[in-house]
Formats: sequence, structure tokens, C-alpha cells
Amino acid sequence: MAILKTDRNTVYAYEPLPEDSFVQTYLGTPEGRKLLTTCPVADYRAAVGWAVRMADRMAYPVELVPMTAGEFTAKHRDRLAQMHDQARGRLRQVAIASMLEVMRDCDDPDTRAEAYAVLQTLKVAP
Repeated sequence: MAILKTDRNTVYAYEPLPEDSFVQTYLGTPEGRKLLTTCPVADYRAAVGWAVRMADRMAYPVELVPMTAGEFTAKHRDRLAQMHDQARGRLRQVAIASMLEVMRDCDDPDTRAEAYAVLQTLKVAP
């Protein structure tokens, strides 16, 4: 974990692992931390840059936490279950497109196998 000191505050930026898909940005509050945003792990450096620039304007530390797709799904299962059919359909299309991109572009056979398994779960592949 990188601990980035600013003039008045601190940013705690956990390093993403290869299997991480998302980065969540939390703002400290008197009651604890509050989720501000979730972005793709590809935007990790931009999220860290934003957190460092904003930290001095905050009263409490800023924390960046990478997570896997499975962790994200488990954490937000209730919210995902409440999605209306149109949003769920769009999310399904994004998931399918992402897995097809992994199948096409990734050189790691284990990662491709995981993507294929997701496509099977979604009943897109035999």
C-alpha cells in the first residue's frame, strides 16, 4: 500500500493485483468512510492523481481500494438484484463484450479459460 502524504492529509492507495477489475475511492467522514466512486482498474493512476489533488480539501484521509469483479459483485449483490431489466440487459452486454475481448486479446490461457467460463455461465458459449 502506498501512503501518500499531502500538505494537510493522507491518501492510502492499495496497489492493484493482476486479478483486480475495479478501484473504489472512499472519502473519510466523521462516521467512517463513504464510497465516492468506482472505476475500472485501468484508471487506477488517474484515481490516485485525483485523490492526491483533492486530499488537502478533505477533512479526512482518502482511500483507494482495488477489487476483483467477484468482490465487487458480492459487495453490491443487493443493488444488482434491484436493477431494472433494461439496465441488467445493458450490464450483461458489457460483460459479454468484455469477456470476448479477453478471449481475443489475452495471451494467458488461464485468463482466457476464466473468460470462457463466464461466457458459459451467461449461456453465450457451449
